[in-house]
Amino acid sequence: MKRSNLIIGLACVFIIIASCNPSKKFIKDANAAALAGDHAAAANLYYNALLVKPSDPTALKGLKEHGDIVLQRKFGEFGKYVVANAEEESVNQYLACKKYFNRCQKVGVTLEWTNLYDDVYEEIKNAYITKKYEEGLLLMKENKYEKAELIFNKIANADSTYKDVTVLRIKSIAEPLYQRGTKYLTAENYKEALGDFDKVLAVDINYKNTKFLKEETLRKGAVGLGVLPVQNQTQSIGFDQKLYQQLIATLVKNKNPFLKVIDRSALEAMLREQQLGMSGLVDPESAAKAGLLIGLKYVLMTAISDLVYEDIGPITDSIVAFEAFTETITLPTSSFPQSVTRFKKVKYADTFQKRKLYYRVFYQLVSTQTGQVVASEVISEERIDEFHNSKYNGNVNALYPELPKNNQLPPKPTEFREQFNQVKRFITSKEEMTHEICRSIAEKLNADIILYIDK
Repeated sequence: MKRSNLIIGLACVFIIIASCNPSKKFIKDANAAALAGDHAAAANLYYNALLVKPSDPTALKGLKEHGDIVLQRKFGEFGKYVVANAEEESVNQYLACKKYFNRCQKVGVTLEWTNLYDDVYEEIKNAYITKKYEEGLLLMKENKYEKAELIFNKIANADSTYKDVTVLRIKSIAEPLYQRGTKYLTAENYKEALGDFDKVLAVDINYKNTKFLKEETLRKGAVGLGVLPVQNQTQSIGFDQKLYQQLIATLVKNKNPFLKVIDRSALEAMLREQQLGMSGLVDPESAAKAGLLIGLKYVLMTAISDLVYEDIGPITDSIVAFEAFTETITLPTSSFPQSVTRFKKVKYADTFQKRKLYYRVFYQLVSTQTGQVVASEVISEERIDEFHNSKYNGNVNALYPELPKNNQLPPKPTEFREQFNQVKRFITSKEEMTHEICRSIAEKLNADIILYIDK
């Protein structure tokens, strides 16, 4: 009995292993397809079996047998197209035969290839691509570049070495972009022009004078932005410099290729050449006039209008709580002792610390062409960090924040007790808060400016 159970168990294991073997599953299905006369499906399943288990003898033999039948049928279709004088279909069918042959060869099966078809194909291919080549050239002359690109792609698919087809393929893609980019540049649509010139250079880095035209586009489309020092209208010292540094760094990193950020040192040098100084730039009108003289398109004026810093603690308070404990008593009405829960008033130490930093910044983007404020906004940012650390020398798990009501034991105060398990930490420093706020303000301001300039 035990032996028969063992045999049945082993048989089940073998069945499971067989069912989990994808190679055997493919071969089983391939054999079924072969019996049904579906040679294409059988060949494909044998091919899949070889992908899972290379060199499987059954799969190799099956793919060879049925793959040869499939290939010959493909060649049969090729012959029909040849007889019908359908050049493009003949070329495509021959290439399909070659692709199928190479596919089988990659898994170790070399099918029977009839060399007789090669000469026929070469003759048809040469006639076909010669006609297509002339057709493509005519389309290029007519500036029909998209249609020309399709023609040259067909030629390259049949013979990538034919004449200058590779160059013509590139030209059919690059030339319309080049011409459109040149038109955009002439129309002073610099953003679109740059996009087209970049696409041309991605196809051919040395195409005509595209590099020069790209540089010309960037030069003519450049937007000079002078960033004046941040005005500090508060009593705090040093925050204006930190905000200015972060603002310059963020603006410089932006992805607008036309924006040219001019910082304080560069502005002072440019103004000095015009016998001007930074101290005179106190309002949008004076900033616009000075900016126009030194070739800027915009001037950014920023001011910290409000800054609040609070630093509280650490302060330790003694907080009242109630600790539960069990007491055994004997009631007058009973001779058996009973356990009751009582509460005693206790105190625990709570250490509290809080730090807060608040900025309010006002900016104005001034056009040097009109002297008008074209964008302005008030940006506020705040950072707060606080921490409670509680300590109790007794049983924290029996501690309650208040006495029970109606003689009912209050629910377990999980959140209240968790404050005793917190690991002591240092709250965020003033320097970290300053950095975070300056970065956030700079990013918001940068986004506003780029959004306006992109218009």
